[in-house]
Amino acid sequence: MRAFFWIEDDAGPREGEAIDGETLRAEGIPHARIETVGWEAPIDALMRERGYRTRDEVRLSPSTENLDTILAKFDREHLHTDDEVRYVLAGEGIFDIRSSGDRWMRVVVEPGDFIVVPKDRHHRFLLTESRTIHAVRLFEDQAGWVPHYR
Repeated sequence: MRAFFWIEDDAGPREGEAIDGETLRAEGIPHARIETVGWEAPIDALMRERGYRTRDEVRLSPSTENLDTILAKFDREHLHTDDEVRYVLAGEGIFDIRSSGDRWMRVVVEPGDFIVVPKDRHHRFLLTESRTIHAVRLFEDQAGWVPHYR
């Protein structure tokens, strides 16, 4: 996992100062590294610990039908009334999450990365240039995962 402040201004979008794991935790963003071999037991334990009831898997790649339409649901700033929880098995993605000071924190997730975007936290999701990700999604209730755009 790599995190940094993301700057979007007249000079154009660019990477700012790095963000360490403690800063993410202080911002209320739980995260962990979980090996991709034998991942089921640690994920099941996290589900019990955090009260998530269901899980599924999502696979996106350049060959995914209507990929741009699917991604357009998540690339605008929004929030959910439930946590957005992801564990990456393959590929990579980008979570832009609003800090408590209303700055973008860009978190690039890769295989083995577990992250929680807390409920009611503005964020957006993008794919990297590879346009490929395989992730496990955890839910308390899928109804709480409807995007509410800012």
